[in-house]
Amino acid sequence: MRHPKPFFAAAAVVALSLASCGNDSSSTESTDSAVVTVVDTTTPVVTTTVVDTVVEVDDVVRISVTVGDDSDPGRIEEVRIGQQVELTLVNPDEDDEFHLHGYDLGGEETPAGEEKTFAFTATEAGDFEVESHVTNAVLVVIRVS
Repeated sequence: MRHPKPFFAAAAVVALSLASCGNDSSSTESTDSAVVTVVDTTTPVVTTTVVDTVVEVDDVVRISVTVGDDSDPGRIEEVRIGQQVELTLVNPDEDDEFHLHGYDLGGEETPAGEEKTFAFTATEAGDFEVESHVTNAVLVVIRVS
């Protein structure tokens, strides 16, 4: 008579193997393959299977800029083509008008202290300046590659 415990042990090996083959990155989506070996101790058979695993992650890049605090023309934020981007800007001291060059986002005045958020898909490669139209200062550069 067969005993069911070896089956559960083999299932546990498969589950642990699958759980350990993922990618912990919070900004990428990846497809990995894992080789899973199942040993059934009730028979002399060893089965090897290639299992495709897909790890889906939050692929939204969130960029936040406060004018005068962490704004800097030398600040470069890296984004991959195809990623969703949420760009949040705030000028705590004065009304401002923000603009993202290359994507033609902006052009509306934002009251002092209020956040302005632009949501877009990075579809064009290159370096794109985010600027204040009030001060003409570059606040951040978004690099899409």
